[in-house]
Amino acid sequence: MSVEIRFEPDGPGGLIAEGTYLWAAANRLGLRLPADCEGRGDCDTCAVVVEKGAALLSPLTEAERSHLSPSRLAAGERLACQVKVETEGAVVVRPVPAIARAETSNETVKDVRKEFRQLPLKRKLATLIELEAVTLIQALDAVINVPVMLGEKVMNVMAGRGRTLEQRERAVHHPAEHCPPEPQTVRPEPDLGSQV
Repeated sequence: MSVEIRFEPDGPGGLIAEGTYLWAAANRLGLRLPADCEGRGDCDTCAVVVEKGAALLSPLTEAERSHLSPSRLAAGERLACQVKVETEGAVVVRPVPAIARAETSNETVKDVRKEFRQLPLKRKLATLIELEAVTLIQALDAVINVPVMLGEKVMNVMAGRGRTLEQRERAVHHPAEHCPPEPQTVRPEPDLGSQV
């Protein structure tokens, strides 16, 4: 069965199959909804408002409950990557404007680039030096932490071996009744009927 879907305002529309997620439907119809998490339900950037056909859609998911406030849910917002069309009919949705949702990383990068271009030359140089200093500190921090992490792993392995040896030694000194029975292997009976 097919569902008629339309993305407002002036967005594409067309027929999609039941069981199609709104995010996938938008992509198939040529509308690229923003999604920092690429449709995994880890952000709210693909939020849409369901204008018509809410009863045709799947129930709310935990991702929607965690990323959309009760007021946004009450306004009919859903995460396009989490909701699918379950019943045939007509659905009309409208992408939530960027000012009403979290910015995607691409939008943030564009804003930073625009701000950087507008800075005077001296401020640009100071910003670049500051970024280099932050990067250098993070690199040094990573280099310093590598031996510590390696040491922790070695110590964990040694502690695990020590616990195993200690358990074996304790087991040797326990009465046999207190030790768990060893598993017995069952051997299959030979099939004598095929030899006759």
